[in-house]
Amino acid sequence: MLLPFAMFAVSAVYVIAGVLSRRAQPRNRIGLLFVLVGVGWLLDYLVGDGSMLLMLAAKGWPSLLGHALVAFPTGRLRTLPRRLVVGAGYAESVVLTVAAEYQRRPWAAEIVESETMMTGVVGISMLVLQLHRWRCSSIAQRRTLTAMLGATAVAILAFVVWEPVERAGLEPPYVVLTLALSGIPFAYLAGLLRRRMDRGEVADLVVRLSGDNRRDGVQEALAATLHDPGLRVAYWVAEQERYVDVDGRPVAPDSAHTRVDRAGAPVAVLLHDPVLDLELVDAACAAVGLALENERLTAELRAKVRQLAESRAKVLRAVEDGRRRLERDLHDGVQQRLLSAAMTLGLAETVPPERARALAAEAKQAVLATIDDVRAVCHGIHPPVLTERGLHGAVRELTALADPRVDLTLDLPDTVPPLVETTAYYVVAEALANIAKHAEASRTKVVISGGGGRLVVEVDDDGRGGADPVLGSGLRGLSERVEANGGTMRVVSAEATGTSLRVVLPCGS
Repeated sequence: MLLPFAMFAVSAVYVIAGVLSRRAQPRNRIGLLFVLVGVGWLLDYLVGDGSMLLMLAAKGWPSLLGHALVAFPTGRLRTLPRRLVVGAGYAESVVLTVAAEYQRRPWAAEIVESETMMTGVVGISMLVLQLHRWRCSSIAQRRTLTAMLGATAVAILAFVVWEPVERAGLEPPYVVLTLALSGIPFAYLAGLLRRRMDRGEVADLVVRLSGDNRRDGVQEALAATLHDPGLRVAYWVAEQERYVDVDGRPVAPDSAHTRVDRAGAPVAVLLHDPVLDLELVDAACAAVGLALENERLTAELRAKVRQLAESRAKVLRAVEDGRRRLERDLHDGVQQRLLSAAMTLGLAETVPPERARALAAEAKQAVLATIDDVRAVCHGIHPPVLTERGLHGAVRELTALADPRVDLTLDLPDTVPPLVETTAYYVVAEALANIAKHAEASRTKVVISGGGGRLVVEVDDDGRGGADPVLGSGLRGLSERVEANGGTMRVVSAEATGTSLRVVLPCGS
């Protein structure tokens, strides 16, 4: 009487765990696999003989259980070793069922005799995979895996040694196997219960982040609530078009992140362990939305202070480099020519008039060449065309002389500050020079528009791409110039798809 009750109880536990899993996580396949295991376990007990299809359904529950264990907690087999070992489990079930059907034949009898070895290899392989996975997991992942790993180890070892013990003439209590197998759905249900309790902790977030005696920041509070010590929060800075940490340092979101929006605008992203329950993460983000917005403002201010400090250092270096370059140009060019002209005029005072006129003409040419040198030096400091024609005319002249042909669109505000004009001009000039040298483009498009207190410069080409502001000194210099004026520069340049340069500069409306 006890054995039938135990068999039905094990089947019921798996079915109940599967149904609850499907309700809690509809997209997770673990629940469906548990239901199939429970049904197969019951069929295996009730069906003594039948068609091949029915026997496959009855004898296939160990493979389904192995599939559920290896695929836990996502229900998906994400690596090749997991797919191979689960496939081996299904193949073993099919082979053993077919061999049992034809057990009177010699080859089938040999297969049935090797059942213990095959079951041991597949079972131990599954256990080793789970142990390796646990060892390589993060703290948050281990919190999810530990209970199931313990139950899995007990069940697999009990299942593997059961048949050898029986063949040795011993009769182990059947209740031992049923209890070992029942531990798996109970461990899974414990995980679901812990998941529900974790959701209850989300309500405490608001309390932890309110009040004058608050000690934890948003990141620390979220990490503690979600049980992920490696969790990080990055905040969106619209002016710089990038995410930064709470200290204002740039952060690049990775593949495992959750974006937080308020009123349709990005606020932050949570960089977390991919094993976390995404519904729990969303609930936590909703609970601390206002705190995230407040901390985002702090992070944005720190990012601006950091950018200002970096820009100031870059400007000081640029000024020092420019001063040395100007000193070198004046010393090696202008000064030498003026000295030569002075020496020539001095010599003209000591020679006959006919020779003096020739020396004076030579000195005149030297002075004219010096004027050209001075103009070249001044052009490096500030383009004369900007002073003469303004940004509108200067950019039109740049694009008219550029190769390949440039499609130009200008929509400038009535007044543009001189520093913004100069920066925008150099952006277009450097971008067109890079396109001519490296892009191999057939089309270039330049759009400069103003409004809303900013000036936007966009330069697109259909060349070979591959531009990198980090490696290219020209683009790096442009980025420093733009940041020094409080603007932002973004370069998108994929191989064979062209390059898109977008600069936003603050400009009085």
